[in-house]
Parts: sequence; structure tokens; C-alpha cells
Amino acid sequence: MNATRTIYNSSGKCLLENWVEERQVQEKGMDTAVDDDGKEVYTIKALPFKDGHPGILSTDVNADQEKTSTYRESHKTPEKPGVRTVGRKKELMERALYAQVSNAVHEELNAPPPEPDFVSVTKKDFTIEDFKHELPAPEREHNVETEQPVTFWSEHKQKIHGVTQMKTLDTPFKKNSSFSKPIEESVDQAKPYQGEPLPFM
Repeated sequence: MNATRTIYNSSGKCLLENWVEERQVQEKGMDTAVDDDGKEVYTIKALPFKDGHPGILSTDVNADQEKTSTYRESHKTPEKPGVRTVGRKKELMERALYAQVSNAVHEELNAPPPEPDFVSVTKKDFTIEDFKHELPAPEREHNVETEQPVTFWSEHKQKIHGVTQMKTLDTPFKKNSSFSKPIEESVDQAKPYQGEPLPFM
């Protein structure tokens, strides 16, 4: 059985079986030459142009590549005219006006911090100039030796658990033992639900 020879579509053996058009015109794209031994050698016409066609962009093949581009050439910075377009006086006035407005805006947006006030709470809230300390006039006479002090417990004596029946309002925390006192000792004494004629606070 004869072995079939693979015919490459491209002479460069790249993308096999794809370049159908190139295979059809392969013979027309070759030149014949004679070597030193007198044999005909086929050469491909497109071989010298495998790296591109020289001379299309520039005939100087050894020239260096340009550093510019189409964008840079098309969008350059506008060149200023060589002569003055604004008078010297007007230019100085505009600069002074710009500097004045810039300083005003800077001072408005960046105001200096307020000076610290080193004053203590006592001096600020309690120390008042020309303050005279005067005791209020008493509404009635008080005796430190006989009166009971006003405390949290004396103000909430009606809400405290464990307080017995109060006989006097100035001594609410004394124990009332009338329910267990003998009859001979309870003669001519106030009943448990009655108050006693003692000093009232």
C-alpha cells in the first residue's frame, strides 16, 4: 500500500490544511535557479518579504524609530505669541487682585483656632465677683438638741418596710409596744391609733 505524502498548504508549514488558496498558486509563486552543480532549485518569491516589504514607509532601512506619535503631533500645546498681549500695568493689577481674593478666601476657610481659656470649673461656675454670702432668714426657731434631722429615711418613712405604727411624727423609727403593754401600765395613755402630745418636727 503506497503511503500518501502530506501536502502542506503553506510552504512555512504553519496552519496545515488551511491555506487552500496558497496551495493552489504555490507553483506560480516560485522561481527556478541553478546551483553550482547544475541542478534546478526552486525558490519562493515571497521569501524576501517574510519580514515585511521594505521601502514602503521609508527607504532608509537603518533609520532610528521616531519618538513621537500621531496623537502627540496632532495635540500639541499651543504656542504663545512672541509679543506681549496684555499691558504691564494690567497684568500687575490682575496679579494683585488675585492675591487679595486668594488671601481673603484662605482666611475665611482657615480661620485661626480660638485662644484657649484656662479657667477651672470652680472659677467659672462658682466664683462670682461681688458675691455676698447671706444666710436666709429662718422661718421658725430650731433647736439642734431636740429636733430630729431631716434625712432620706425620714422623708420616705411611709414607704419603708418594717416601720411600726408611728405615735409622733418627729420620732417615726421608735418601736411602738402598745399592743403588748400590760393594762395596768396603759392606763390614761393614748391608744395605739392616737397620737401623743409630743414636740412635732
